[in-house]
Amino acid sequence: MLAPENPAVVSTPPMADLAPHTTAHSIVSVRYDFKGVRLEWSDGRVSVFHVLWLRDNCACRECRHPQALERTYIFIDHAAPVVIDAKVDDSGDLEVRFQQGTSSHVSSFLRGWLRAHDPAELRARSRDFTPRRWSDDIACRLIRIDYTRYREEREGVRAWIAAVKTQGIVLLEGVPQVSGKLLEVARRIGPVRASNFGEYYDVVSSPRPNASAYTAMGLELHTDLANWRSPPDVQLLFCLKNSVSGGDSVFADGFRVAEDLRTFDPEAFNLLTKQPVEFRFHDDSCDIRTTARVIETSPAGEVQRIRFNNWLRAATVFPQDLTERMYEALARFWRLLRDRKYQLHLRLAPGELIAYDNNRVLHGRAPFDASSGERHLQGCYLDQEDLDSTLRMIDRPAA
Repeated sequence: MLAPENPAVVSTPPMADLAPHTTAHSIVSVRYDFKGVRLEWSDGRVSVFHVLWLRDNCACRECRHPQALERTYIFIDHAAPVVIDAKVDDSGDLEVRFQQGTSSHVSSFLRGWLRAHDPAELRARSRDFTPRRWSDDIACRLIRIDYTRYREEREGVRAWIAAVKTQGIVLLEGVPQVSGKLLEVARRIGPVRASNFGEYYDVVSSPRPNASAYTAMGLELHTDLANWRSPPDVQLLFCLKNSVSGGDSVFADGFRVAEDLRTFDPEAFNLLTKQPVEFRFHDDSCDIRTTARVIETSPAGEVQRIRFNNWLRAATVFPQDLTERMYEALARFWRLLRDRKYQLHLRLAPGELIAYDNNRVLHGRAPFDASSGERHLQGCYLDQEDLDSTLRMIDRPAA
């Protein structure tokens, strides 16, 4: 996990916020009424901030804990605020005076902080990490990062995270072929997400497997731990040995496949976004199951999670009138996944570590001959929150 370089204790950080809040733009005019404040910036942008939001986000010592930096102002315990004055102070920041019943309160807001919370600014920042669907030349565009750069340079870590968030997949090269090195790579980002398989797991052919991964059979494209209510966000697979015949890895951009399904067969797409399917893993030590949709969409209709795993698909009892249609929808999605135009084929070499968005990128493998050599991979998981946190820490300026 990354910490700021040259960290320093800051007793009263501006806006009670350790994130950077600088802007090249100045506030050139302020207008206000009892409902809020309207700012015009030097680049012509106009920002409008509601009175309730402004009062709720005051960062003074009366409204925020000075060490914990958490909000102590409880808006339901106060009369509704109105703005009675707003102006630019001598530092170029915003000062707002509120009236709340018989009491008044003055709040100061850094212009950089206000600019960062302008809706247009928020949208622009989010576009930097918008998932980009794969095209047919994904093998040529696969982002590869050297292990030494990742280990020693903050920008190497930033590039790794950016690749996972935009392309959904990234290959780390030159990792020392030492068992457990996987965990060092993962912990550069944050704590490892443990599962019923432990903190990490060894992918080897076993005579008594408790999962299909621990065999030499081919694996259809799937997402991991679909049987968990919240599957892990990012999966890492590290190749220690790979001298067998066969066993090449296969990946596909589930977002692209789902969007093409929406185009080619909107009825199938709609069924898979609405009708839940049960997923289950059980062995001698656990029985973990959940019911969820194969394709999850946001309120705006954007695809935001794929959950597909034939090994873990349980005996779902569909409504009688939907059973045949659900099988047809699953089959249509599955056949698209099998189309090679959507697939990235890789033969992982010892020292290569592939990481991918488990909610987006499906993975599988070709069958292999276990008697022809050795194949040993190690895997673990990370949560998206830790990628986002590490990215923000990298972007935080040194104190």
